[in-house]
Amino acid sequence: MQSGNPPRGCGGGGTTLRFVSAILVLIGILAPEALRQREAFALSRSSNDYAPKHETRKATGVVTGIQARQVTLQSKDGGTLVLATFEDYRDRVAVGSQVTALYYPQDNGNPVLKSLDYPVEMLFVAAGEITGNMHRIILLPNSQVADVDAFYEAVRDYLHTRFGWYVAPSYLAKEVRRRSQQSDSMLSAMDPRTGSFDMTAYLSKSQSAMADIASATRSDAVLELDVIQVEAPVSRLEASWDGVEEPVAGTAARTLAKVSVFSRHGEVPAATVELKLWGATGKLLWRNRRGLALLQVMNGRGTLEDRPLPAALSDTPRVQRWMAAVFKSLEPKAAPAPAP
Repeated sequence: MQSGNPPRGCGGGGTTLRFVSAILVLIGILAPEALRQREAFALSRSSNDYAPKHETRKATGVVTGIQARQVTLQSKDGGTLVLATFEDYRDRVAVGSQVTALYYPQDNGNPVLKSLDYPVEMLFVAAGEITGNMHRIILLPNSQVADVDAFYEAVRDYLHTRFGWYVAPSYLAKEVRRRSQQSDSMLSAMDPRTGSFDMTAYLSKSQSAMADIASATRSDAVLELDVIQVEAPVSRLEASWDGVEEPVAGTAARTLAKVSVFSRHGEVPAATVELKLWGATGKLLWRNRRGLALLQVMNGRGTLEDRPLPAALSDTPRVQRWMAAVFKSLEPKAAPAPAP
């Protein structure tokens, strides 16, 4: 037998070459993938880190035009800003309203509205045009809060006494509402192919329904009254929501809360009223929103307990002040005194 080193290409040397060849093949397979991953990472950095980002911008101005999906503002410096919207603001904002808009600039097309801060009360026509031609109205009540009939009666009495309007009886309003309710009104505004909701079609139906109600009751206007339940923020035992403030507890407890660092914060249930006044042709004339009363208050033991709405409405002077604040803009203007 021969002894010595094994022939080249055999034994240990062959194993090493085969191992090196396998490494080279593996590198050949993985290198393109590694390159692709590196390129993808570079593209990701390019698109995420270096591409310009559209931050929200703020604009304050006067509404000069409003459509189903568009709001036009004139800024303080006289410039015009046309904003695309996802919502229909025609029943919330009138031309001439002072608003503040947050919006997203776009590379192509109109900027997109993010949010719109507008007054809670809005006149869509001059107040004189509303009260001057109105003698008979009908209320359309709706409530998420129990025992609200006394509130509707208080509204009827106030409008009759203050404005001289004849307000249709409650039983007539309820009957008209029952007949006018259309359970498929929202479904009919849905596109069956896309499932999208057409706010313009829905608003048009609402206007048509109001005109039908006014005609059926021979009324000059329809006043929608929606009593809804909201959460009122509380600070130092004072709740503040939708333009009103009301104490959660008695005077002594509130005094202690003002000097204590352990004052109560949080939220309590409260009632808010949304009002919409529609003309006989279905045109929206006026809208308002104002907090009505807390639905929970603190008892003598320092714990919250439910307060029914009638208990809150038993304070007649407070209710009258609420009515005066809500309907103030509709008050007929006094004629100017003649010059001496």
